[in-house]
Amino acid sequence: MLAPKPIDWKLSYLKKDNVPFGTSALSKTLTTLFPSQIITTIDAPIYNSLKSKELDKCNYIFINQSFEPDKLDTRELLKFVEKGNRVFVAANYFSGKFADTLNIKTDDYFDIKPDVVKDSNLISNLYKPHDTARINFVNPSLKNKRDYVFQKVIANTYFVKFDTSKTIVLGKNANQKINFIEIRQGKGSIYLSTVPEAFTNYHFVSLSNNDYACKALSYLPIQQTLWDEYYKVGNGKQESPLKVLFNNPALLTAYYVLLLTTLLFMLIGIKRKQRIIPVIEPLRNTTLDFVEIVGTLYFQKGNHKNIADKKILYFLEYIRSTFQVRTNLFDDDFIHRIINLSGIEKNKVIDLFNLISDMSYKQEVNQAELHKLNSMIEMFYKENKR
Repeated sequence: MLAPKPIDWKLSYLKKDNVPFGTSALSKTLTTLFPSQIITTIDAPIYNSLKSKELDKCNYIFINQSFEPDKLDTRELLKFVEKGNRVFVAANYFSGKFADTLNIKTDDYFDIKPDVVKDSNLISNLYKPHDTARINFVNPSLKNKRDYVFQKVIANTYFVKFDTSKTIVLGKNANQKINFIEIRQGKGSIYLSTVPEAFTNYHFVSLSNNDYACKALSYLPIQQTLWDEYYKVGNGKQESPLKVLFNNPALLTAYYVLLLTTLLFMLIGIKRKQRIIPVIEPLRNTTLDFVEIVGTLYFQKGNHKNIADKKILYFLEYIRSTFQVRTNLFDDDFIHRIINLSGIEKNKVIDLFNLISDMSYKQEVNQAELHKLNSMIEMFYKENKR
């Protein structure tokens, strides 16, 4: 618990990391290297960052253990350079569509496997004969009297292939192997270095070595600068497996065929296996049937007085609940109130309640009188405005 915390030698190249192979020291110096310019951190692929954006007079800096953008990213990056912008890439290895398009290749005698880049102990015990690099510039105005010495170098790679017709050699190692070049592309240039460790915290804190990093970046003009944080081994980003499909036309075609056949299989299977849905008759409303039967019984029995009394009873209950009035006395005040509340003509209201009074005292009611009572009550229901 009291022992000093061991140094974390894992590869990162992230500007937020203060570990030896982070780039926090260099990122803080960018405002000095490009004074009064906008420094933008990019956390997205090249295609997303440059597509549909008109960037003019701009630098794009990449520092990582390897650089292998896919087909779409490479296309957008080269279009970006051809418009007159500058790209600076420091990486041990260049591969994929980017390397094929520019016709470049680095030696790979000391390739680092993916499962090693995040293992601090393995990196700290790398093969010793290759952990020191002595490099310098070719330009006499930048060349140091003594070679720059970088220890803890992961790969110490150099270029073994490039297009000499549009390439300018900018730096070499002690064995005269080329490790820093400029490739002209349209109106712009791409600067490639095989020693990304020279730009990390471990070396940048040394005055003699940070001089190399500043001189290398001095090839970029003082203008707006984009700093990449996406293509970093320390990023920990999870790339979708579909990216492989969309970058390969043959796999993409097979993927679409698979989706189409799966959809057809599902549609045909549904059509063949779907059972017939039985038709369920809705439940009948038997209330109306009951009322009709009861009414028929009363009518056949010929007891019109009984029917009239029940209709009067239900109608008076309706008057009480609707108008909140008593129905035990049909005097002038009662009639006047019903007329005002219902909005029905005075004569119709008086006739209705006179008929109700007469039938209430009669011992017998004939069919004609029952029809008249029913008609006048239905009229009241229809013309009532409440």
